[in-house]
Amino acid sequence: MSNCVIKLMLGNHAIAHGALEAGVAVAAGYPGTPSSEIIEYLMDYGKEFGVYAEWSSNEKVAFEVAYGASLTGARSMVTMKHVGLNVAMDPLMSSAYTGVRGGFVIVTADDPSMWSSQNEQDNRWVGLHAYIPVIEPYDPQSAKDFVKLAIEFGEKYGHPVMMRTVTRVSHVRGPVTICTPETPKYSREYVKDPRRHALIPANARALKEELLRRWEAINRGVEELPHTYIDGGKALIITSGVAYTYALEAVKNYGVKASILSVVTPVPLPRKIIIDAVTRADKVIVIEEGDPVLEQQLKALLYDEGVRVPVLGKAEGVF
Repeated sequence: MSNCVIKLMLGNHAIAHGALEAGVAVAAGYPGTPSSEIIEYLMDYGKEFGVYAEWSSNEKVAFEVAYGASLTGARSMVTMKHVGLNVAMDPLMSSAYTGVRGGFVIVTADDPSMWSSQNEQDNRWVGLHAYIPVIEPYDPQSAKDFVKLAIEFGEKYGHPVMMRTVTRVSHVRGPVTICTPETPKYSREYVKDPRRHALIPANARALKEELLRRWEAINRGVEELPHTYIDGGKALIITSGVAYTYALEAVKNYGVKASILSVVTPVPLPRKIIIDAVTRADKVIVIEEGDPVLEQQLKALLYDEGVRVPVLGKAEGVF
């Protein structure tokens, strides 16, 4: 730990430093609150380590710059606010089909309560729609750590990974342990592969079958991620992202006797871990920031497994 120090950091700066520690070589983005400080930090501090960072002309271009780098084997990142992901939807949907070679993380900064946005779009739905796993940090330290997690997880499966942050993670400050950045992992060569990179229908049909097999492997792989379980009672709170910190505060402040399971990936859910926790509970309360994305998947999972337990959340009108 001699090369590590603890600093008070903005969540977005922690994300950017996590990218440096993960050896990200190429980063592109389009400015939009609450995401903008990530690229600014990489421009300020990444240059001396050899990182290429740019503001692109729009989100689609930014996505394609980073996506293209990952196809060659470089580790890369693209950043934008939640509604900006709509502009990048065309290459995003295709990226799950082609897969990637270098780790590729898509940072979407959602804005619950619309502090600087026209809507509350919850981009965890996009992960379900596009067959792209979603990793959700809950504070600046986890934001830094989960960038490396996303890069390494995606590289293991040759698949893009989305990291969904929110305003209360991006724009909060907290203590973060930061270490010396890694040497950026650029590509040594581009391997030409028209059957994978040219998505004409004949190629895309074969790649869809491959995508579904890869998605099954990813569903198994998320079980190994560092989900958090706190044993505290027969009532079980299931949560993810910043809602985990809300749940911790509520349980402490109101003296609630409840267990808490915080999942790293709201998409896809770690099915075995959830079933193991739910079978020890007499009721489940789902707390999440945004839409009932976790709650709806949970109910489908419990139905499939034949587990009958009350589930309370946004879809039930509890929150």
